[in-house]
Amino acid sequence: MPGIRVKPWNRVDNPVYSLSTTANGRGNLNICSYVTSISMKPKRFIIGVYKDTKTLANLEANPIGLLNYLAQDQANHVKLLGKKSGHSVDKVAQLGEQIEHAGDGLYRLKGAIAVLRLRFMERMDCGDHWAWLAHLDSYENLREAPALTIEELKRLKLILA
Repeated sequence: MPGIRVKPWNRVDNPVYSLSTTANGRGNLNICSYVTSISMKPKRFIIGVYKDTKTLANLEANPIGLLNYLAQDQANHVKLLGKKSGHSVDKVAQLGEQIEHAGDGLYRLKGAIAVLRLRFMERMDCGDHWAWLAHLDSYENLREAPALTIEELKRLKLILA
């Protein structure tokens, strides 16, 4: 359409998550926005994981994760979890009291809307990301709150689109 300058894939709003991973006794959390449900039975997701990240290294060594579904009031986590590398920053230490251990070396962000425990199965090279197929082992709804979305991150000027 004339006058519309936004790229088509940026026109639809998406939820924002944080993926907790662990390997060799070191946990990490990141920001994930490339997440989609792909199957109802069994429940499975496709999750995009950026290449050359601590999250990717953790998944390659230990293919489990805890997907934290973020609330709007958790947008402050984006600067640490999405803009800093787990290779150089201990995000678990920096988060301190804002997280709690959820077993298996994984961390839950306090205030998340829900958490999904995932087992990562296969991956496909998709350019700057790997698309991982993840099986849902369990989930827990934690609270009612407005979801953090890409549009909210744009509004807060935490990301550009």
